Amino acid sequence: MIASSHSRPEAEHPPGETISAAEATYLKRDASPVTQILARAVEQTDDAVMITRADGIIEYVNPGFERITGYRAGDIVGRRPSVLASGMHPPAFYTHLWQTIGRGESFRSVFTNRRSSGELYYEEKTISPIRAVDETISHFVATGKDVTERIAAERRLEYLANYDALTGLPNRSLLHDRLTQAIQRAHRQGKAVAVQFVDLDRFKLINDTLGHNTGDRVLIEAASRLRQCLRATDTVARLGGDEFILIQEDVDSPDVVEQVARKVLEAFAPRFPVAPPQGLFVSVSIGLALYPVDGLTPDELLMRADLAMYRAKEGGRNSFRFFEAAMDASAMRTLTLEVAIRGALENREFAVAYQPIIDTHTQHPIAVEALLRWHSPVHGTVPPDHFIPLLEENGLIVPVSRWALREALRQVRRLQQTTQPDLRLAFNLSSRQFRDVGLLQDVIAALDELDFDPHLLELELTESALMDNPEASAAVLETLHTRGIRVAVDDFGTGYSSLAYLMRFPVRTLKIDRSFVHEMERSREAATIVRAITSLARSLGLDVVGEGVENVAQLALLQELGCHQIQGFLFSRPVPAEELARSFPG
Repeated sequence: MIASSHSRPEAEHPPGETISAAEATYLKRDASPVTQILARAVEQTDDAVMITRADGIIEYVNPGFERITGYRAGDIVGRRPSVLASGMHPPAFYTHLWQTIGRGESFRSVFTNRRSSGELYYEEKTISPIRAVDETISHFVATGKDVTERIAAERRLEYLANYDALTGLPNRSLLHDRLTQAIQRAHRQGKAVAVQFVDLDRFKLINDTLGHNTGDRVLIEAASRLRQCLRATDTVARLGGDEFILIQEDVDSPDVVEQVARKVLEAFAPRFPVAPPQGLFVSVSIGLALYPVDGLTPDELLMRADLAMYRAKEGGRNSFRFFEAAMDASAMRTLTLEVAIRGALENREFAVAYQPIIDTHTQHPIAVEALLRWHSPVHGTVPPDHFIPLLEENGLIVPVSRWALREALRQVRRLQQTTQPDLRLAFNLSSRQFRDVGLLQDVIAALDELDFDPHLLELELTESALMDNPEASAAVLETLHTRGIRVAVDDFGTGYSSLAYLMRFPVRTLKIDRSFVHEMERSREAATIVRAITSLARSLGLDVVGEGVENVAQLALLQELGCHQIQGFLFSRPVPAEELARSFPG
């Protein structure tokens, strides 16, 4: 019987190979055909087969065992299976094994063993007892399959399910699990947990200008620097994109959290060696939230740390902010506004208001600026600085501005046909609308449809919108110019436009930003900037408009500096179209 044999059929031995005495005895014995077939099956199977005596001494191994383990039969027969032990299993594992097979039951498990070369391998093994005629256990037979590749693949999949492939940091899934466990430990111990939401500043610009390979190198370097800022017991995870999460446990006070936040800012101060020869400077914005004061669940803490991070970005980047309750209220209001604004155009909730631009020489309006207003039945009158960014973000700014332009052209055209034939309309274009491929077609179609003189339309763009892509901007502006449409640069002085580019753009008007007008009474620097802008405008033959004029002192200073087109509350607040006619004499 196979259990008591460790032989091979003669045909299985290469020429010249000697066979053991036991094998020779078996070959000479009158074995039945079935027994011979079973013997050949054991010899030829790819699985490892090992037969031991009841005391564990190995009596037989097949060629599959030799191939998998690297041990030859002559080297292994007479020894114990522990020669394969890797040291990776605890003693209790082997105790349970011997208790199971000692009861006459089979034992199944995946063993971590070691080949003769010292290399670890994984074997899916079943060990079964073999009973003699008197029912006592005489031998054990172990059959095993090498599952090293399968285990490696499974572990790789498990790794990818829990770790970020690029940085090696825990991913969103493992982050959530670790944060849950950290909260549970903190609850038992009466301690706090800190969550830091770290976002790289202007990372999209790096990807867009230097390519994704450089962007990946930045992320890898960022992950390395963040690891160095925490203890080994804390967690750094990559949430996705350029967003990272830091989890600090055993927090005794916010001061400890602030120290780590400052350490992170300092870690990112040195140059990133990712774009030779000059490298890159990459800063971060950090939002901080604490358990239990800012949230009791992982989702609450992550959301509030995210809100705080956005406040840090709004505050100028390269900084950190702790979460405050007011942020939550503001975020909820923003969320409800986002929902409400999607139906505002169809529900006719938008309107256009107008603010006159006055020529101080005549004290009469020469133009009106169209300003979008939203009157929500739920939220009331929503300030433009609240809803315009929402329109920009969700892409509705293009259809809403398309409607507003036609509405403004229609209403101003009515005034031109009655009392103000030379009245000019100033209309703001958002940066997203300026980049829209249908802009020129929309504007020209609206002018034709309403029989509006193109020379009396002035489109206003900010410096940042123009400088986002100067070459493309120049092409669009030139097309507008050839149609007779005027172009104004709004909020001039707040951007970083090159004068060389400004001279190339067919610009007709510069509008001095209201911040300079507001500060020039008490700031010599602001007054100097206003003087420089008016002087620049005169030298280039451009009109210049002072925005945000609220008192007589500001008016006098602007006139003294050579600015004679004025816009602001001193003359008129934005008014509906039906009240606009009152702004004009006669």
